[in-house]
Amino acid sequence: MPFRNLFETSLSSKRLEPAVEGREILSLHRTHRTICSLKRPVAGAIAGLTILGSAFAGNVMADPADDAVAKLNELSRQAEQTTEAMHAAQLDLDKKLAAAKAADSKHEAAAAAAEVAKNDLATYQDSVDKIAAAQYMGGRTDGIDAILTADSPQGLIDQLSVQRVMAGEMAAQMANFHSASDSATKAEADSAKSASEAKTAAEQAAAVRADLQSKQSKLQVQIAIVKSRYTALTPSQRQALAALPPAPAAAPPAPAPDGLPQNPDAVPPAPGQDPSINAAGPNPPVEGLPAPSDNGGGTAAGAIAVQAALTRIGDPYVWGAAGPGQFDCSGLVMWAFQQAGISLPHSSYAQAAGGQAVSRDQMQPGDVVSYYSDASHVGIYIGDGMMVHASTFGVPVRVAPVDNAPIYNVRRY
Repeated sequence: MPFRNLFETSLSSKRLEPAVEGREILSLHRTHRTICSLKRPVAGAIAGLTILGSAFAGNVMADPADDAVAKLNELSRQAEQTTEAMHAAQLDLDKKLAAAKAADSKHEAAAAAAEVAKNDLATYQDSVDKIAAAQYMGGRTDGIDAILTADSPQGLIDQLSVQRVMAGEMAAQMANFHSASDSATKAEADSAKSASEAKTAAEQAAAVRADLQSKQSKLQVQIAIVKSRYTALTPSQRQALAALPPAPAAAPPAPAPDGLPQNPDAVPPAPGQDPSINAAGPNPPVEGLPAPSDNGGGTAAGAIAVQAALTRIGDPYVWGAAGPGQFDCSGLVMWAFQQAGISLPHSSYAQAAGGQAVSRDQMQPGDVVSYYSDASHVGIYIGDGMMVHASTFGVPVRVAPVDNAPIYNVRRY
C-alpha cells in the first residue's frame, strides 16, 4: 500500500480523544516525515541501480560481430604492413646480391691483374738479376772502361757504341722492373680490397636474406590467423567487413625503411576511415564506376594505369600477388603501370620514393597515393576524390574515397 494511503487510513480508522488525538497526530506526522526521509535515499538507490543495470546491459548487448570484424581488420592491417616490409626487404636483397656479384667480379679482375703483374715482375726481375751479376763480375758500362781497353780509335768508337746500347737497355729494364713492381703491389692491394668488399657484400646479403625469411615466416603466421578469423565470420559479418572501418586501436606503424623519408605533411583521416576498407558499402558494378576526370594534368601513362586498374575491380586481395587475377596493394599499382609500359617495383615503400612529387591539391588521375607514416598502403587516384586499390583480405579490388586514411605522399609517374 502506498505511504500516503497508509497515512490516511490510519487517521480514519480511529476516534481519538482531543488530547490523545493531538499526540497521535503529532506522532503520525513524525512517522510520515521519517518515512519520507527514507524514501529519498531509497529512490536514489533505485535510480542508481537502474543506471548501473543499463550500463551492464549495454556491455552485455555489445555486438560481438563488431568486435570480430574490427579485430580482423586490425590483423589484416598488420599483415599488410609485414607484406610491404617484405617487399622492401626483397628489393634490398636484390640490391645486396647484385652488389655482392659486382664485388666478386671486381675481385676476380683484380686477382687476374695481380697475377699478370707478378708474371711481368718475374720477367724483368730476371733481366735485373743478369745486370747485377754482370756488374758484380766486373763488367762496366761507362766510357772509362772503353778508353782503357780499346786498342785503336775505331775500337774505342765501337766499344762506346755498344756500351751506350747496353746502358740504355739496362735503364729500360730497370724502369720496367720498377713499373712492374709498383703495378704488382697495387694489384695485390686492389685484390685484397675487392676481396674484403665481396665478403662484406656477401655478409650484408646474408643478413638481408635472413631478415626477409623472418618476415616471410611472420607473414605466414599472420595470414593463417587472418584466414582463420575470416572463415569464422558469419555471412552478415562478412558483409560488415566491407562497410565498417578497422578498429581504432590499430597496431603502431612499422618504421619507414632506409631511404624513405618521414613525411611531415601526413594528415590523420576523419574518424572511422581507412583505405584498406571502403566504407561506401558493397562493390559497385564496373559500368557504374566514376570515369576518370580529365583536368588537363597527370600523364598519359597514368591515364592508362587508371583504366587498367579499373578493369580489375572485383579481383581478390592476396598477399604478395601482382596479377593478373589477384593483387595486393602495391602489386595492383605495379601491374596497372606495366600496362602503360612503365616498370615499378613491387613495394609501396619504393613506389612512394619514386616518380615526381605532387602536392595533394594538384592530384590528377593516375597519380600514386601512398598512405600511413610508413607508406605501407598504396592506390591510384582516379579523379573526383576517389581512388582504386587492392584493399584488404576478404575485400576485392575496389574504388574508395582518396582521403580514407592519412596520406603519406603523392607521386606521379
